[in-house]
Order: sequence, then structure tokens, then C-alpha cells
Amino acid sequence: MHVSAPVSRRHLVRLGAVGAGAAAFGPLLAACSAPAPAGAKASSSPRKGGTLRFARTTGPTSLDPHNTILAGDVYTLNQIFEPLYTTAVDGSLQPHLATGHTVSADGKTYTFTIRPKVTFSDGSPLTAADVAYSLRRAQKSNGPLSFLDGVISSVTASGTSKVVVRLTQAWSPFVSDISAFSNSIVPDNLQGKTPAEFFAKPVGTGPFTLESWVKGGTVTLARNNSYGGKGGPYLDKVVFSVVADDNQLVQQLQAGQVEVIDSVPQANAGSLASAGGVSVLKSPQWSVDLLLLNARFKPFADRHVRRAVSHAVNRAQIVKATTFGTAAAATSFFPSSLQYYDSGTTILGYDLGAARSELKQSAYPSGFKADLLVPSSDQAWNQAAQIIQAALKQIGVTITIRSLEEAAFKAAFQKFDYDLFIDNAINDISDPDEMASFELDEAGGGSHSYWTHYSDAATTSLVHQAQIEADDSKRRALYAEIQQKVADDVPFVPLSYPTNLKGLRSTVKGFRVNPAGAVRLEDVWLA
Repeated sequence: MHVSAPVSRRHLVRLGAVGAGAAAFGPLLAACSAPAPAGAKASSSPRKGGTLRFARTTGPTSLDPHNTILAGDVYTLNQIFEPLYTTAVDGSLQPHLATGHTVSADGKTYTFTIRPKVTFSDGSPLTAADVAYSLRRAQKSNGPLSFLDGVISSVTASGTSKVVVRLTQAWSPFVSDISAFSNSIVPDNLQGKTPAEFFAKPVGTGPFTLESWVKGGTVTLARNNSYGGKGGPYLDKVVFSVVADDNQLVQQLQAGQVEVIDSVPQANAGSLASAGGVSVLKSPQWSVDLLLLNARFKPFADRHVRRAVSHAVNRAQIVKATTFGTAAAATSFFPSSLQYYDSGTTILGYDLGAARSELKQSAYPSGFKADLLVPSSDQAWNQAAQIIQAALKQIGVTITIRSLEEAAFKAAFQKFDYDLFIDNAINDISDPDEMASFELDEAGGGSHSYWTHYSDAATTSLVHQAQIEADDSKRRALYAEIQQKVADDVPFVPLSYPTNLKGLRSTVKGFRVNPAGAVRLEDVWLA
């Protein structure tokens, strides 16, 4: 998962940050029909050339795919490195650097066939040795999103074109796991360089190469002329700039200073869509905005307090006031488009009487004081914080809003320096195990239950059962039970399901976004 700071509004990754099977997508396929390329006519033909200027709210701090969860990192390294499988615009898993795979009868051995004639950007051929090394490196990394730690017992190259992966147990999300950016393929042994040396001038199989970058700031990518994709990449260069202010993002797009902005503020979506020369691309995503509660803060270790908060929060009011019709009120901590989302989940909805009753049953019947952490750059979340502040005041809970710039915001919640915070979780892969384990497995999810320190043995056991269950109907039942337990126990309050909103100049063609929020630019061209 990536996190807005880390699997968050990929303001993360990563879930950012923070991340499934290709079977039975339920409502996903209906919800995630591929949008037409922005501004393109059926008869238009791609042409090569030009520089795409792409403004984002955060820039990369690392280009090591095996050791990051941050959104700014992911969207850059996605253009340089590639995994064995990728997630298509419709949410399905597709072979990419692999042509396919086979699985043993016991579900523990996977054999991948490497796509022939793939080369790295320096012209060297991709081999099974590169793949085996990359998966082992991802497994051993300290990165929170490798998904492979404890799952793989061995990875071996069989000749130059096959890789055999043996698992410690059957693992249902495995192929989806390796599709994550965090399991991208790099050259064997990093070509004999140290990680610092290699990732300063990385070599990958992706459509673009790194020309220059300022840590946390502007990145310039150039076309990889060795890329073996179909047709593209068409662009000569891509320049990722960092614009932290929402208003400036919109102004730069309207003025033609950039061709793409990564996130359109919900308040501007309507007016921007009706303006000349620009459009708003609305894409469904595996994403949910959350109000997260720190279980280390004594009041939120009390289940009745958490339930009181859920009853006090008016999701419909927040969505109406802050998203201008671009989002829907959340009904589960699973996004409604994600595999195994259960529409039958019953959340503790808005009911001030029930909220007061729950608080009276807690150790804090007269209320308490708490701080609510939000990133200062996000106007909608700051407005939501004010609504939550007013709502909780009605049940005796006094909230102080702490609005910090993004780097400080990320650092604070990852150090548990907060009582409540608002952030966004995005599933990076097609299987919901990423979101479930990242947010609920306190010991093994890589984030201490999304930095809440929530821990419930029964819920964690269900998460582990779903990971090894091969039967689709049984997995669906397990995830339905998990969603209901979360709704009842309230380790966090799901607020809304935001739509991915990208702003584009009319000259931008072939631009598409998958439900994980990833944009691969090899098909993009400029009219």
C-alpha cells in the first residue's frame, strides 16, 4: 500500500501505501471500465516527440523500488523499472516481463517464463538471473511492501529464461504480490555497484531512463530507446515537478505551464472540466480516506471510545462538504471497487445518541482531549478535520487540529506522534491482502497496523487464513468477516472513497490510470 505519505493519496504508497488474485473481481470490472485516452479521437495516431510536464504534490526521495513506500518515489521509479506482472487499467493482472507462469499441485512452486528479447536501458539482456536476484533482494529488503518476506523459501534461475520460486506455504496473493512496484526487476547484483551508486543512475527495463533529479524535487526522464514495448514510448522526455499547493497546481495547468497535474482538488473538478483546453480524467481507484486512531493513546485503546467516534462522524456530511460530488461515503475499509469488498458490511453510522451511549460505557464518560493531525497541503482533509472537530465536541471530546506540511506530517504519524490523523490508503495490487495485512496485522503488515498499533488476535488470524485459502468463495467469506469485525471494533473510521482526478491539457493523448493509481507513460503522446 502506498501511503500519502507513505501507500497515502499517493500525495503513499503505497497500501500506498500498501497493496491479488486475477479471479472474480465482483463489482470491480463494472466500476473500472477503462476511460478513453484524454482528448483522443478514434482516428488519431500516436506520434513521437515532445516533453510532458507533469506536476505532482510530492517528489521522489529514493529510486530503490525494494525499499520505499512513498508516492513520490513510486510514480517516478514506475517509469524506470518493471515487474513480472502488471495491473491493467481494468484492474486485471497481466503478464509483463514474464509471458506467464505455472503452479505446482500443492500451490508452493511457481515457474515463470521470462519474456524474450527484453533489454535493460543500457542494452544488456534481461535474464532469469536478474529476476531471481531482484526477487531475493526484495524479499530481504527492509521495505514495507515487498510482500515476500517469510513467503519465499528459495528463488532459482533455470537457464536464462525460467525462474523457479518455492514458497514456504501456499499463498493465494502471490502473483498479485509480485506485480507490485516493490518487486520490480533490476540487474543481477546491481551490476556490481553499491545501492547508492546504482540508484543514483539506475538501469531498468522501463520506458524511460533517469536524466536528472533533485531529491524531493524535480525529476527529468528521457526516452529509453532500448525499450521493447509496442509502439512507445512516444515522449522524448518527462519532467516531474513538485507543486505542493492545490491552487498553484490548477493555475499552472490552466496557464499551460504543465500538461498534467497529478491531483485535481475536488473543489475545482467541476469548473476545470468545463474550462477550455483542459479536461479532468476521473478514474475509479482502490482507495479509501481514513480517520486513524492511535491505540497507544489511552482513550483509543478503549473499544467503546472508538465506537463512539465512529457514531459521531457524519460521513455523508464530510463527503458533501469536501468532495463536491467526486467521492462516495465509505461503507467498509475496503474500497467498493476492490476484490472481495462486501456490500453487506454494517458500519457504526452517524448517531449522536449511540455515540454518547458508547462513551458513557467507556473509561472516559465525560470525554477527553485529543489532537487531530492533517497535512496542511490538503484542503479537503483540513475541512474534514474541522467537521470532525465539531462533531466530537458534541459528545464531549475536545479536538485540537495540528496541520503540518507533508514531510512533518509523515514523520509525525510514523513516530506515533499523534492521537488521530487523516490519511488515505491505496491498494497497490489487485488482491485485498495488501490492505488487510497492512492495516490489521500489527506484527507482520510492515506498518504496525497503519501506524495505529491496533492489534486483535481474532482479526489477525482471519487475515492469515485468507492469505492461504485457495477457494475463492471461502476467501470471500473470510474477507466479509474481516470487514465486519473492523466495522464493529473501529481501529480506524473509513470516511470516503475518493475518485482519482487528474488534470490534463487537451494535447495529452493516451493517458490512463489503473485502479491502484499508477500511470505508465509509455502510451502517452502529445498532439
